[in-house]
Amino acid sequence: MRRIIILSLFIFHLSFCPTGALAQTGLKINELFQGRVIPQERMIETRVRGKTLEKYQLTYYRSLRMNVTFDENKLLGQLLEQDKEISIDMRSYRENPHSWKTYTCKMQLPSSNGKNRFLCLQEKWDVRHEKCEVTVIYMEGTVESLEELEKLLK
Repeated sequence: MRRIIILSLFIFHLSFCPTGALAQTGLKINELFQGRVIPQERMIETRVRGKTLEKYQLTYYRSLRMNVTFDENKLLGQLLEQDKEISIDMRSYRENPHSWKTYTCKMQLPSSNGKNRFLCLQEKWDVRHEKCEVTVIYMEGTVESLEELEKLLK
């Protein structure tokens, strides 16, 4: 009986977990979402699907928030740079041009399976630039452009 329960849980896990992993397929930042860059236990993950997202014309939202070291952030930056190469539209800015306190990057990626895809990253550095809080958000849906998405989210 115990084996049947364990097997059932394993099959349940396999049938539902791949859907989130497939969303970021083809993106370098997917390495982060799969826990290959920062261990899963150091990340706070949020996944949302369904009616909650309809008013934003989105069908899937996934975010990761974590504290990273300078070296880990450098690796994340390399992954992001590779994804920037395939972006359709991209906007990045710093809170203060003379400071490294906050950096934000938003990009629209090529559509996949009939859904438009968006990737956002925000870095918040401490005063000494030793530690950084990073938030990475992946979204997909019918919203047409990065500009339209920004309007809907405000």
